Amino acid sequence: MIDVIGPWNRTHHQDTLDAMFRLRHQVFVEEMGWHLPLARDGREKDQFDTARTIYLVYHDEDGEIAGSMRLIPSALPHVLGDVFPELCDGPVPRGPAIFESSRSCVSRKARRNDPKGRIWGALSCGMIEYAMLRELDFITAVMDRRMVEMARVAEWYLAPLGPEREIAGSGVVAVTMPIDTHALDTIRLQRDVPDPVLSLRFAAAAAAA
Repeated sequence: MIDVIGPWNRTHHQDTLDAMFRLRHQVFVEEMGWHLPLARDGREKDQFDTARTIYLVYHDEDGEIAGSMRLIPSALPHVLGDVFPELCDGPVPRGPAIFESSRSCVSRKARRNDPKGRIWGALSCGMIEYAMLRELDFITAVMDRRMVEMARVAEWYLAPLGPEREIAGSGVVAVTMPIDTHALDTIRLQRDVPDPVLSLRFAAAAAAA
């Protein structure tokens, strides 16, 4: 099950958020070597981690955080709009029914024990489920081209917003991710993901607005 943490419940999940920021530091700073000026004290946070940011957090069978993802309403400052707008051929998509996904990661331990990519699949399914609960039009992201290929294999066809560019030695592209029931069902099947994965249910959707 994936916990959804947002403005409505974040005060009850401070320990989980702290562990998630530590995981992000391990993945993005220690493993990937990203230079992130705001990362300090073993935690990776940036200017987009605000009181209105939403997090999807995956716990393993031992209760440890194995992966996470960040969702930001596009009307607020976000990575594509404020850091990489040049990745879009036209205006950066913004609106109340558009969110951005960023800082998706899975722990090294989980990756070793998860050769089929089940955690990646669960986080992706959780994102689609949440988008459906919020009745979003689509989700944007700045992605490594390898992640775009993973989505394509799962028959989740992401639409590029502009040409691929090389950033820090990697091919990066901005995309829109459709809220697609076919992709949701295919990812569940391919990655052996249960239905549903979110702890947040329809009764709580209004509170998550």
